[in-house]
Amino acid sequence: MVQVKERNFQEVRAKFESLVTDLTKMEYLESALKASDISMDVKKFAFTTLADLYGKKLMYEKAARAMYGKAGYDTTFREKIESYLKAGEFFAKGGNIISADDMFLRATREGNSEQQARVALTRKNIYLSVAAEQEKRFRMANAVKFYEHLLTFKLDDLEKSMIKKKLMDYYKKVGRFNDARAIEGK
Repeated sequence: MVQVKERNFQEVRAKFESLVTDLTKMEYLESALKASDISMDVKKFAFTTLADLYGKKLMYEKAARAMYGKAGYDTTFREKIESYLKAGEFFAKGGNIISADDMFLRATREGNSEQQARVALTRKNIYLSVAAEQEKRFRMANAVKFYEHLLTFKLDDLEKSMIKKKLMDYYKKVGRFNDARAIEGK
């Protein structure tokens, strides 16, 4: 663990920028978060930067937890919603649908009706993009998890039929004919 002697935002940022590798930057920021006398600005900076660094290294679970931590220090509803949405996106990219849904639910609770509609649309779009990305990587079992979850959402007929078609194709390829018939019947 790195000892953090810097106390204000400018000192922490200067020390952070002097570090060379992403791993040392992550370790420094994690240590800064553990210091008890660090200001709220420093903590928000540390959580945001950690989320970016973890996301860049494909450590989605840690990135999501960092954004969730940042939400605890956000002062406006808009900031909280953005932090929860980003955390939900990172959890989804990591394949953790339950935690992603929890973050989207938290974002929904923070917003008014207009913001709640935006959260619902963002959630659907994130799940669709993650499922498509999993398909491109030939990780169809993960993509199916997202497509099956998407069928529980309020979707328009075109989106629903597209998802059903993808699921039926996959089910037929792997021999899950009963599942394919069940989707066809819906």
